[in-house]
Amino acid sequence: MFKRTIEKYFLEWKNRQKRKPLVIRGARQVGKTSAVNLFAHEYFNTYIYINLELEDNLALFSRMNPVRELLQAVQLKFNKKIIPGETLIFIDEVQNSSIAMNQLRYFYEEMPGLHVVAAGSLLEVKMKTEGFSFPVGRVEYCYMHPVTFEEFLSAMGEKEMLEYINSIRPGSSISPEIHTTLMRKYHEYLLVGGMPEAVARYAETKLLIDVDPVYESILTGFKDDVLKYASLARAKYIQYIVEHASKYIGLPVKYENFGGSGFRSREMSEAFDVLEKAMIISRVYASASKQLPIVNNLKKAPKLLFLDTGLVNYQVALRTEIINIQNINAVYHGQIGEQIVGQTLLSLSTRKNTNLSYWYREQKGSISEIDYLVSSHNKLIPVEVKSGKSGTLRSLHNFMDESKNKFAIRIYSGIMGIEKIRTPNKKQFALFSIPFYLLNRIEQLLEDVV
Repeated sequence: MFKRTIEKYFLEWKNRQKRKPLVIRGARQVGKTSAVNLFAHEYFNTYIYINLELEDNLALFSRMNPVRELLQAVQLKFNKKIIPGETLIFIDEVQNSSIAMNQLRYFYEEMPGLHVVAAGSLLEVKMKTEGFSFPVGRVEYCYMHPVTFEEFLSAMGEKEMLEYINSIRPGSSISPEIHTTLMRKYHEYLLVGGMPEAVARYAETKLLIDVDPVYESILTGFKDDVLKYASLARAKYIQYIVEHASKYIGLPVKYENFGGSGFRSREMSEAFDVLEKAMIISRVYASASKQLPIVNNLKKAPKLLFLDTGLVNYQVALRTEIINIQNINAVYHGQIGEQIVGQTLLSLSTRKNTNLSYWYREQKGSISEIDYLVSSHNKLIPVEVKSGKSGTLRSLHNFMDESKNKFAIRIYSGIMGIEKIRTPNKKQFALFSIPFYLLNRIEQLLEDVV
């Protein structure tokens, strides 16, 4: 497996003076276990991996034991000596034991020098359905998402390309030839997506057909997981969404009869809640805000994002179309562009679970909509995912006219640049156009320009 950028966060956590047990949250198959394994082998003398899907491992947490008794049992079980500061204990699939979840507080209170990490699939779902919870104030959380473009380049061995991208600043000049090369590689990333096993398989063979069994296995795993934590009556709604959500990315969600299912609004809304807690889908909520804080309108239909663009392409059969494109926004009515931008914006947040918003304004005979709103440097910044010229950004002009903001972002397939724009009402603002391959670096780029 390849390294993930979350390792930087793991290392910061490891070296922190006041440190709590770390709980990693994320969807199934986003690489939580592999990332911890790589981190442990590089930075610790002793690594103890406890998998609570295994009965003999689960037996360690059959009852609440004092921490020192528990650690003695772990040492005997794995024949490894536990030394605070030198040993990492990783409790995987922790959702299988409420005792293990509660035990974390005592690691923090009685052995704060010991490094303890926990992770599991469907943590939020298990906690909701069975009333489990982690001890408040005794653990800290981080969030893992699918592989980003920069991580994809690393997995492909594209060291020079990765270094070049990381060297780009807002004033950098990017030649058309280099831009074309970078966009071609980004199209490759769009095709494969960000599920770590899919990326690793593609890195090995460079054949998309070899990745198909991986996609199928992941999607089957999503549906099988549902049966563990939902009644048979609820499972059919959740499984329907897993099978059909990819067709509706970037579109408003109507729960009643979603996807022609014939299902009622209440049951579908609850099913969406479950899948969002499992981090398999995300909903982007409408907001009329033109300044911070962002206030969402929960009565307006949210837009839908799926976990990963590679899974979307596989389910909707878009890969042939993507191979031959010049403009990402031309694919699937622009929905793939909105999906990958939303997916990337979510991945930028390691410390908290981020909710995305889009701007919406409806007036008589006119609807204005901007794909995303982001907060940066105490400013609310509109983000459009567009292919058109600056003069065609009608909704963005409406937002700029009504807000105090003088800065906006466009994500597109063109070359990076900043230009001064005037709205039809003569308000001037700066439009920062960022190519898709620099989306991962949006926070660093904004440091220099906002």
